Amino acid sequence: MPEVDTRSAALAGLRTAAGVPLLLVSGGMAGFGALAHDIGFAAWEAVMAPVVVWALPAQVVAAELHAAGADLVAIALAAALTSMRFFPMAVALLPTFRAGGLLSRLLQAHLMSATSWAFVMRPSAPREPRERLAFHTAFTLTCIAAAAVAAFAGWLGAAALPKPLALGLLFMNAAFFMVLLAESRNRQVLLAVALGVILCPPIHAVLPEASMLLAGVLGGTGAFLFGDRLRS
Repeated sequence: MPEVDTRSAALAGLRTAAGVPLLLVSGGMAGFGALAHDIGFAAWEAVMAPVVVWALPAQVVAAELHAAGADLVAIALAAALTSMRFFPMAVALLPTFRAGGLLSRLLQAHLMSATSWAFVMRPSAPREPRERLAFHTAFTLTCIAAAAVAAFAGWLGAAALPKPLALGLLFMNAAFFMVLLAESRNRQVLLAVALGVILCPPIHAVLPEASMLLAGVLGGTGAFLFGDRLRS
């Protein structure tokens, strides 16, 4: 049985995160920091957002509801609902860690993001459960630390950052995730992405509040139903 090397796996996770993922996460969080400043967040609130909430869409929802005067329960519920998209990702990823207790699984679920999920599920990531866990933990903690620093920098530089640019930066991470999916050789995955992109604009014209959710569900369902034909 090969020896388990969690230290090397953790260093590999850190090095992987310190490349393109860190730049894109930092860009998105700088945009959020500027947005948070305009909404009225204090600097410490902007910095704590990626630590406590982490997922960028949930942070934007929380910031907008806070600006609208919503209470804490409503903000927490809305942020949680926006993160429901991570449920199938967590179901696929967490069992590969074979993590110990409930608290350990909850911690990894909190640390997981679309970016970390995409990198840990790649064939080049460690396969051994403990090494995989160390890789994921180091990857996500590196990204979160960079996100907190970038959010603070964006908050400080809000006056010099035009709002359209700040909003554009928010989409950098999502665009990167799309690029990662485009590398997939699984035709079902590619079909799901393509269908989602095609369906989202017309759905948004009718139901803007639910366009992303419906496009994702319909695109994924369509890809699943036609999966056998694609493999044949």
